[in-house]
Amino acid sequence: MKKLAFILFLGFFSCKSGFDSSSSALSSKECVAKEQKEILEKAVELFESKLQKQYPSISNEAAYFEFISDWANKELPIDFFKDSLELEIRNLNLWTKSKRTEEETDLEKKLFNVDSMNPIRVKLNSDFSTCLANKINWRIGTSTFLRMNSEYRISPRIAKKRLYKTSENDLKKFENRLTIVLGVYYQTMLNIKNTVANNV
Repeated sequence: MKKLAFILFLGFFSCKSGFDSSSSALSSKECVAKEQKEILEKAVELFESKLQKQYPSISNEAAYFEFISDWANKELPIDFFKDSLELEIRNLNLWTKSKRTEEETDLEKKLFNVDSMNPIRVKLNSDFSTCLANKINWRIGTSTFLRMNSEYRISPRIAKKRLYKTSENDLKKFENRLTIVLGVYYQTMLNIKNTVANNV
């Protein structure tokens, strides 16, 4: 009986998590395929190098919040949403796509303060969002952001309120940083199509 209990105990812990919470990197067991792991880690590194250039005098974690604020307040140049990994990220099986109506396109151009939007809306898919959210304490803002983002079109200002419930200490965990990199940075990038920011 003791042996059976021990085997069940080991089985439970071998299956418990798709992310390795003891390190800063993704585990390849769940949420993402093994071949996607390196691309996502590279994407976070690339984004953080961009943060260092944009906000050179503050910590990496604080820079995430400055980015979220500038994004929500439409203060980032369109060129900020361009990088060498765009095609690789776009081709990952993490996204769901739907066609925008003309009315939705007009609304979202206003929300993002741009002149045009990709006619195909791109969002993190629900399965990936839920899987990633389940690796994060539900009280943390990135978890609630992921759950909302997978179901609704949320404006940058509402997203900011959710994400600001995340602390700088929370951002030491890779899952929380990845949420912002994919759900804010790349999701915005994939939805903006050859745009120029409005001056108003």
